[in-house]
Formats: sequence, structure tokens, C-alpha cells
Amino acid sequence: MSKIYILGSGAMAKAMAHGLKNSGFSVVLVSREKIDFSASPELLDGVENELYKNSFDIEGKDIILAFKPYALGEVAKKLSGKAKRVLSVLARTDLEAVKSAVKSADYAICMPNLAAAKNASITPFLGDESLCQIISGFGKAVKMASKSEFDAAGIISGCAPAFLALVAEALVNGAIRGGVRAKDANRLVSGLFDSVRVLLASSHPALLKESICSPAGTTIEGISKLEEKASKATSNTEEAFYTTLSKSIPPSMKLEIVKGSFVNYKTQDGIRVVSSLDVTIIIGDKTIEIEKDADEKWIEIDGTFFDNTQLEKM
Repeated sequence: MSKIYILGSGAMAKAMAHGLKNSGFSVVLVSREKIDFSASPELLDGVENELYKNSFDIEGKDIILAFKPYALGEVAKKLSGKAKRVLSVLARTDLEAVKSAVKSADYAICMPNLAAAKNASITPFLGDESLCQIISGFGKAVKMASKSEFDAAGIISGCAPAFLALVAEALVNGAIRGGVRAKDANRLVSGLFDSVRVLLASSHPALLKESICSPAGTTIEGISKLEEKASKATSNTEEAFYTTLSKSIPPSMKLEIVKGSFVNYKTQDGIRVVSSLDVTIIIGDKTIEIEKDADEKWIEIDGTFFDNTQLEKM
């Protein structure tokens, strides 16, 4: 396996370093100051540390950018040479921005999660296929076809684990309320997520739910209770997703979603909106009102029609 240079020393950088090391890669964390490995001995055992100093040579190397996004320009000034491959995990930083800042033969952007330390990150990426080898070193790689797809997929991999943590916390608390010891409750809920992962690999969530519920059984009673608040719960989950998505868009877009909708943006093709509801979008000083037609298939944005079924600009 090749040597990977990870530029950064935060939690995500260390998680990827551990996962890559477990996959057989040699890993070097490159930082401004010497890293105290004693603080994370198991995570960083076998990982090397080098410093940027005034200049860092990336000629022919495999590089992962894992520092704070705002520091891209500053770090780029310290890099000399042309890398073999550059993989960026910088949030809100598109592929073109990375290409403009760092010289390399191949490029990709990706959005992993902290499960990378356990080689279990599900990671969407956009860019050259050659980077798939590196991404697969800390989990599973899923190639996206466009920037808009990558933005939405990044919420699933990078942010949704926090959403699911809320669900897990509620289940643990419910078990404790029912008399289960906290340690056992945590173990059971952790195992539950493993079980559901296996089942979802071959079944749609709705079909999985149906297969578990038996007539007049205990599970359907619980489902019925949940569905009393289902409309509100679904709305809140979707709102959390869309709010997170809008935050991932560069500040220059100044995008504000006034009513619930699914919004993707394209830097070259303008705004693509997928919605089954009337919605208002504000971009900077410009307000766009979107209204669905009676047949609920088409929506119109400033004279341009969008197909609400195929999700493609017409």
C-alpha cells in the first residue's frame, strides 16, 4: 500500500488515519505543531507526524486535505510541487476550489464520518475514480454523478449520524425507563443498529417495517403510537435535512428556504428545485416564488419549467 499524507490533526483526520492504517496504508499526519500522540495512543499507534514549517513538498504524493475549510488558501501557499492524488474532506468546498488551490494529477472531494476509524464510514465522493482506493481504506466509497447529488449525499454520511444518535438516545432512555440497566441498554441499542443495517441492505424501510409487524401484535401497537405524531415527526426530520443542506452551500449563495422544499443548486446551470409544495426561496436580494400546477407535475421558476416527477430540468 502507498503512503498517505493527511494535512490536518483534528478528529476526522485522526479517524481516517486509524482506518487507513488498519487497511495497510502508511499514514503521515502533517500539522503546524507537533501532535501529542500520547493523548490517543490506540488511535494513532504507527502513524507518523511531520510539520508544515515554511513549505511542504507534495510532489508525487497522495494527499488528504483535512484541515478547517477557511485555511485552504493559507495552507495552499505552503505546498510545493504537484501531488499524485488529492482528496479533500473540507466542508462547503467544491471540487473546482480544490483544483484551483492545489496542484495534482487526480482530484476528488468526499464526506466521510467518524466511523472511518473503524473502517465503517459510508463515504460519497465526487471526482476521479483513482481516489476510490484511498476512500475505501476507511470504509465504503459511493461515487456521485453531480455536485448537487454530492451535497445531499454528504448530509447522509456526515450529518445524519447525529440525527440517528438522537433516536438511539431515545431508545436507550426508553429501555432504562422499562427497567433495563444503562450498560445493557446501550449494548442492546448498539446491536439493534447492526441488525437493522443488515436488514436494510436487502429491503426497503417500508417493507422492513411491514414484515416485522404482525396482526394485533406488540410491534404494530408501537408503530401506531409513533404514527399518531408521524406527520410532525416526518416534517421535522425533513426540515432538519434541508436546513443542514442549505448550510452546506457556500455563503456567497445566501440561500434561505422560507417554506419546506428540497433544494439543490448548480453553479453553472443555476438553481434546480424539486418540490411538491408551494415554496419561497430567497437568494441574496432576489425572491423566487414557486407554485405547482394543478396536475402537480410541473413547477415554474422565473419562466423555466422543471419536471417534478423526473427531477430534471426541462
